[in-house]
Amino acid sequence: MAFFVHGAAGTIDLGGLHMGTTQKFRNVERDGRAALVVDDLAPGDGWNPRALEVRGRAEALRDHEPPREGFSREIIRIHADRVISWGVGD
Repeated sequence: MAFFVHGAAGTIDLGGLHMGTTQKFRNVERDGRAALVVDDLAPGDGWNPRALEVRGRAEALRDHEPPREGFSREIIRIHADRVISWGVGD
């Protein structure tokens, strides 16, 4: 799975090789909600975790132009209602 940020539209698209067959895709079709968490360790010495959590309304879109070659034609589009981050900085 990969995500693509559309700043002007204020949305995040999730895509993958077989997105339409995933439980996440079926959950979005049923509930119309989704969450995405991206986390890692910031570069440098020591333990420096950072993360971004996005929650919001979501659409399970079929027969959509794939965001990347090799991806399926299904995507999840999140319209963020809540964004939380930590360790990211300004």
